Formats: sequence, structure tokens, C-alpha cells
Amino acid sequence: MTLKLKYTTLAIGIIIVGLQLNPVPALNAQTDNSSSDKAAENPKSKTHPHVHSHEEQSLHFSHPLITENPSPDTKLRFDYFVRDIDEDAQQATTQTFQFGGEYAFHRSFSFELTAPYTINNPEDGSTERNLDNTEVNFKFANFAFAEQNVLLGYGLEMGLPTGDDAEGIGSNNELEFEPYLNIGYKWRRLEVIAWSAFGIATNQDDGEDVETELAPNLSFLYHVTPRVSGLLEFDGETVLSGDEDGNTVINVTPGVKFKPFKESDLKIGVGISLPLTGREEFELRGVASAFYHF
Repeated sequence: MTLKLKYTTLAIGIIIVGLQLNPVPALNAQTDNSSSDKAAENPKSKTHPHVHSHEEQSLHFSHPLITENPSPDTKLRFDYFVRDIDEDAQQATTQTFQFGGEYAFHRSFSFELTAPYTINNPEDGSTERNLDNTEVNFKFANFAFAEQNVLLGYGLEMGLPTGDDAEGIGSNNELEFEPYLNIGYKWRRLEVIAWSAFGIATNQDDGEDVETELAPNLSFLYHVTPRVSGLLEFDGETVLSGDEDGNTVINVTPGVKFKPFKESDLKIGVGISLPLTGREEFELRGVASAFYHF
């Protein structure tokens, strides 16, 4: 309970500082999305067949903290996760430092690489640290319904075996494939993103079961001001096959995202995650993220 109170107090403090840095002016057409800020209507769009419409140029979504963004981006990202875990009467704190970069080759396609480094600190036992599974993401977007403020997305995420089974961090043999579908919808100040992935692990050791899972996410982001946004996210997973067949986990994450410097493309986000189901991956999860768009 003390650890929960500590993380909650820290998050509330950061949120208050963010709101102080970003006083609430009247909201104009600008949002905290850097790509939307820079998108402008091209007068040639009505006559030139290769110029994208204004709706397609401006239909870009702000990145939530947990849920994947359907918009291809060019950005650098850093995430810090801390988890309070109580499993089999064993208390532990797990920290993950995650570095990622995404490059949009086209408005409809991007490539993303994410490298997490995890530290497990059990209450009884030695601290273990190692590179976790590296993630590679091929992201595609479809603008067929851009005039309705709807963006469709799909892609494939791969988990590379850069972890260490002996340390209990990731895997040094399993290769994970995770095809996914997502959809984003904008309405005035509100952005809604629904995302679902099907995961399957391959290249297991002899005797290991083939594990598959379904992972749905849902995100609501509301632009309070051009520089401050509130977030409410739900993430979870259901194991479809394997040793934990049928187990379901659902978490909720309220948070805030803000732009600390008016003339910079840097954005900061913080949130606190709580489990909603009886089966838990953690008792409490704190997340802090930094995004820099190019």
C-alpha cells in the first residue's frame, strides 16, 4: 500500500506541474498533435490528382500511453514503466526503460523499433536485469474514410528473442508474431482508438505448449487545451491456448499528456494503471513517456 501511495502521489504531482505549465486558453483548431499542427490545405488539391485532401493531411492521432497509435509517425519515444507485483506471496518491483524510434516512409506506412531494458527487484532475492524482447513493428494506415474522420490501420509486430529465460526477462529463443487491426475516430476534441492483436509464439523449446493470445486495447484522449490532453485507456489480454488457457486480464489507465514548451515538438505523458480483473499482472503500474516528433 505504501508503494501504491508513493506512485500515485508522484503521478498527481507531475500532473499538477503539467497543468501549471500549460494554462487553459480557449481551444482553437490546433491540437497537441504535431503532424496536425503542421498540416495545411494545399490549394492544388482540387486539381492535382496526386495531392492528398486536407482531411487526409490533418487526420492524425495523438499517441496514447499504452495503446498503439494508428497514424504512421516519424518520432523518437522513451517510456518508463514501474510495476508493483505480488505473485505467489512474493513481492517484487519491476522497472522497464524502453527506447523506441519510428520512421514514416509514407503517410500510410511506417517502421518502428523498440528496445526495452528490464530490472526485476524481488523483495527476497537478488536483482536481475537484462534486455527484454526487442519489438519490430510494420504499421499501415488506410485513409478510405478520412472524410468521416475515421482512420483504419493494420500491421504486424514481431518480438525478437533478445531476452534471457534464466533471468526471467523476455526469452532467448521464442519468436513472437502479432498481427493487429486498429481504428481511430476523431470527434471535435475527442480521439478514440480501438486496437486488437492476435499473438502467437514460435520456436519454443521441446515440450513447451504453443501459446496464443488476444490483446484488445481502447483509448480515449480529450484535448483540454492545445497543449494539455486527458487520457483514459483500457488494455488487456486473453490467453487462447497454452498453460494459462482462458485467463483474462484487463487494466485501466487514467493519465495526462502535455506539451511543456510551446515552440517544441516534445510531449510528456504520465499515467497510473490499475487491474480491473481478479487475475492480475501487477497490483499497480506507473508509466511516464516522452515523445519527440519530427
